[in-house]
Amino acid sequence: MINEFRKDLVSGEWVLFATGRAKRPGEGQEARRLLQPRESCPFENLEEAGNEVVATYFDKAGTDWIAKVIKNKFPAVMEGEDGDVRQVGPFETLKGTGVHEVLVFRDHERDFYDFSGEEVAEIFRIYQKCYLAMMDGGSRKYTLIFHNHGAQAGATIQHPHSQIISIPILPPDVKRSIEGSESFYLKHGRKVYDVMLEWEIGEKKRIIYENEKFLAFCPFVSKTEYEVRIFCKEGHSHFEEMPDGLITDLGDIFCTTMKKIGKALDKPDYNFFIHTSPISPSSLKAHEFYSWHIEILPKVASVGAFELASGMEINVVDPDEAAKLFREAEI
Repeated sequence: MINEFRKDLVSGEWVLFATGRAKRPGEGQEARRLLQPRESCPFENLEEAGNEVVATYFDKAGTDWIAKVIKNKFPAVMEGEDGDVRQVGPFETLKGTGVHEVLVFRDHERDFYDFSGEEVAEIFRIYQKCYLAMMDGGSRKYTLIFHNHGAQAGATIQHPHSQIISIPILPPDVKRSIEGSESFYLKHGRKVYDVMLEWEIGEKKRIIYENEKFLAFCPFVSKTEYEVRIFCKEGHSHFEEMPDGLITDLGDIFCTTMKKIGKALDKPDYNFFIHTSPISPSSLKAHEFYSWHIEILPKVASVGAFELASGMEINVVDPDEAAKLFREAEI
């Protein structure tokens, strides 16, 4: 049993590990599943449902489409000119401008638990193209690519889809990571992510899977139960600049990791997102201290009052045991 506070090496945030709490009544109850038949799915026929298609991506043969980008009908931000920061009493405000798009996959039933390594690699190529297209369209300070699967992860539509959103501010979590990474580099003269990966490879306790170019592991300071992170061993700072030669290895490790999570935890709902350097001239030096990466968060627990009141996470699963469970899952 672990009862221990652990401090994140990058953000400086503390996480409380209390593995005894995993035995609480009600823990591990089956999640509510999204069940939406094809006939009533708004993503089954995008044009007929009144969606504005921005781009269509085809398979290598060029015959069948595999994904389409549409404008989000219920965007979190509105397109338009960015405004200046405005003072409202003691507060600062900023217009909620940006671009919010949805990347809809063709198959209604198949998700990342089902995709092959080759299919995943092609999806990440599409992510890059979407990211670059948003940059060309005058993207703001940050562009975030994320995927929600299942009701517990915040998805309201079963049909597999990812989202891309650009905003005029740097998200707080990304800001802490960028600043923490730069601070570590200035203090130690090394990239913090290189230090972490070297330690994880040496420890071998929390690694789930690795190939020549990428490493998947459960972080020593996992904020949530069964959290997984995927890093490129070469440590690129900008996802959109990742060489195409690496994408096959990325498809392999992401596919393998998702299948292991699905096997070990019975395909739980999940979120994943890509954290990359921001879009700004100041980020040109980020390659010295920052590495883009993917975070996968299976949804197996809910947030309680302690987390909300303290701003600190409680993790009831030992990352060593989580990684062991995934590593040994036969797929």
